[in-house]
Amino acid sequence: MATLQAFPSLTRPEFGQACKALEDRCADGLDGTDWLSVRWTGEELLIKQNRKIQSLQHQENNNNPSNDQNPSEDDVEPIEDAEAFSETFVPPKDQCQSLTVDFSITLSPTYYVPVLWFSCHTPSSGDKPLSIEHVYDWLVPHRFRMSLGNVGVMGGISMAHHPVWDRPAFFIHPCNTHEALSVLRSNSSLTPETYLVLWIGLVGSAVGLHVPSRLVGAE
Repeated sequence: MATLQAFPSLTRPEFGQACKALEDRCADGLDGTDWLSVRWTGEELLIKQNRKIQSLQHQENNNNPSNDQNPSEDDVEPIEDAEAFSETFVPPKDQCQSLTVDFSITLSPTYYVPVLWFSCHTPSSGDKPLSIEHVYDWLVPHRFRMSLGNVGVMGGISMAHHPVWDRPAFFIHPCNTHEALSVLRSNSSLTPETYLVLWIGLVGSAVGLHVPSRLVGAE
């Protein structure tokens, strides 16, 4: 696979190559991982993940960042009040549940880097979206909460209409992805697939998305 033309940016053909390569790598390698499926549609890379979570009661004194503190990507229209969107689902407390997370990776036409979109639901939630508090409680590891809330290296979590689905979804703002990737590795020999794996490790880890180790080592 050819190396990148303009690291840390990705061209649209490079993005497509990276997504297709990761889809091919996952074809027979998802058994025993928390990834249920990986599919490249030609516009977005779809990753479905299953994880077990412990329901948490929201604490009033827990200053979880609210959605309207974070900017949205320049080329999408933000939804100012993610918490009030539709009929927000409030999960039952003190109960271990299975959480299905639908991740979508698109290419930003403004920053020319991947953008991570996501939505999630439990078997009892149906199509009702989770609140931003439960996104932080269930998806964001403690070590990333401050940086996401302050729009740090990882950007911040916002909600906007998905560029492909045209439905509301959470996303991690890509404004600082260039800087973060440059610090990680400014290597002109990176292939598009390696770039995507590194990017998932950097940005995806902020919401619990990791490339399974067995796939990273696969040839």
